[in-house]
Amino acid sequence: MLRVLAATGAAVLGAGIALPVKQTSHKVMCALVSFAAGGLFAVTAFHIMPESFELAGFYAAAGATAVGLALFWIVGRYLYFVCPACYASHQESGYLRLGWLMITTMALHSLTDGFAITAGHEAALHHSNKLGLLILLAVSYHKVPEGLALMGVARMSGFSKAKAFIITVLVETTTGLGALIGLLVLGAPPYTLGILLGFIGGSFLYVVLFALLKEMWLHEKTPILFYAGLGMASILAVSWLIGGAAPHG
Repeated sequence: MLRVLAATGAAVLGAGIALPVKQTSHKVMCALVSFAAGGLFAVTAFHIMPESFELAGFYAAAGATAVGLALFWIVGRYLYFVCPACYASHQESGYLRLGWLMITTMALHSLTDGFAITAGHEAALHHSNKLGLLILLAVSYHKVPEGLALMGVARMSGFSKAKAFIITVLVETTTGLGALIGLLVLGAPPYTLGILLGFIGGSFLYVVLFALLKEMWLHEKTPILFYAGLGMASILAVSWLIGGAAPHG
């Protein structure tokens, strides 16, 4: 529960930072999104995926990863942007529009985050590593710009600061719901846990690819790579400092 509160609190922090302004600058959003994408990539590539391969086998884990990646791509392509923060970071004119489609996809995103936190914690309990903590850290990185973006969207849609803040908090509470759903994996066989981690890894990879490739396509690549590198380095540094969570391989 404390882990979920921490991740949700990161989103609320982002919303709080956005309170004084109606729209966060592109440079700030770009830096935060790129940093978060780097962190998500590091925890996925060096921890989630190796753990998934070990528990479920290469082919099953790779298939689960592909399913997670494809599902989020389909939702983002045909329903609404799964990562409004990633999109908002390069929106120069106009802004995302707050509506039920956006709220639905944001809820799906937050549900997955909450589920990932619980599944990672379960994997850590059984395999004596710190996967749960690293997932929590990477998810929290992304929650800050997510809160900023959702707050900005609500403000640009005409809501007052108070109502925009309430909307942001309510949407982000779905992270807790995802964590509750994740309780179903408690005691799951290693193979099942490996499949779930593969799916989570695929969803994270979609967010990373969407965030970084969009930014690098439309804007200068050097600062994006710099901030993403910082995010990756921070996850690897924490992994090394806490011990027992060194990258597999």
